Amino acid sequence: MKIAMVASDYAPTIGGVQIAVRNIAHYATQMGHSVIILSAQPTRDIPAREFVDGILVHRFPWGRRPLYSLLPRAAFTFLQMARTLRAFQPDLVYIHFLTINALYVLLLHYFLRFKMVASARGNDIQGIPARSRAQRWMLPRLFARANAILFCSTMVQRDAAPYLRAASPRAYVGIVGDGFNPDEFARPRAYAHPAPYLLAMGRLVEKKGFDLLIRAFAQIASDFPRVELLIAGDGEARGALEFLVADLQMQNRVRLLGFADRAKTIALFFGCEFFVLSSRLEPFGIVVLEAMAARKAVLATRSGGIMDLVQDGVNGKLVEVEIESLARGLSDFLSRPAETRAMGERAPATIAQWTWRAVTQQFVDVFTKVVTPVEARDERL
Repeated sequence: MKIAMVASDYAPTIGGVQIAVRNIAHYATQMGHSVIILSAQPTRDIPAREFVDGILVHRFPWGRRPLYSLLPRAAFTFLQMARTLRAFQPDLVYIHFLTINALYVLLLHYFLRFKMVASARGNDIQGIPARSRAQRWMLPRLFARANAILFCSTMVQRDAAPYLRAASPRAYVGIVGDGFNPDEFARPRAYAHPAPYLLAMGRLVEKKGFDLLIRAFAQIASDFPRVELLIAGDGEARGALEFLVADLQMQNRVRLLGFADRAKTIALFFGCEFFVLSSRLEPFGIVVLEAMAARKAVLATRSGGIMDLVQDGVNGKLVEVEIESLARGLSDFLSRPAETRAMGERAPATIAQWTWRAVTQQFVDVFTKVVTPVEARDERL
């Protein structure tokens, strides 16, 4: 099968979309499929065409800025994407995260008529439409033309209901989540820290709820004087969180580590007592999978996609998205270390269906369904 993957962003930038697309492309190629990636060209010094991890990546200047060159860049991008797809002749076009990349694919679909799979991954449904008229215009039209529509979790699919009303009754609609790479966790190597620590990780933005976590930890910190809270990641809320830590006089107990590379990230998972996710909204939660892969229990807020991953009392605990509930959860885990460790030991067995290889197979199964003629499917059945 020839698959053209259209990602909202890709390497050399780093993020959840990039990690997912890289792994799906890698394992689909290993399964014998031919893959190319179409993505954004963030700056002019990034090549418009190059091989990354052995897979050909085409980049296009589809960003909104600078505004003065938007129209000529849009025309150039449209024509170049059309040429790329005509040359590759894909069996299907897969769109991962539905923003401006999906808009171009939608417009191209009026002319090229390829098979199309649209995959919503969270903010493209739950955040962007609230502030973007173009996104609200695009989504129902995209879903009306898609052969399959995928979501990373049941919560994201639920929130997409207003746009799904436009979907074709013949379109496949389902859930395929994100994944983790078990090979990264095959050799435990713990982060060296002078005190026992709890770990949280992610972009420092409001929806991740790190302010709630810091306040919750401050409530129980005096009961567990040896334990610290480490938060890995960077983002626009860092200054506000640093101010909060100082205001609560927790500078010696709460550490904002900033960006952590992959080796440090995995070591942090292995070294922590348990992992905490305090998000106000979390479409899926790759960090939860990775914590469990490192045999750590997870204390998480009831924030959408996380509820598909955390099994209460088996591999972790779910609490409400509020300071007091988080504080009680932290105290419960710290007061019962043997039970907490036992949940962590059980965790890897609960996430086997979310390895990147297994997740890619789920994607490929959907792709195969899309490209197989209905009569051929009926014959096999």
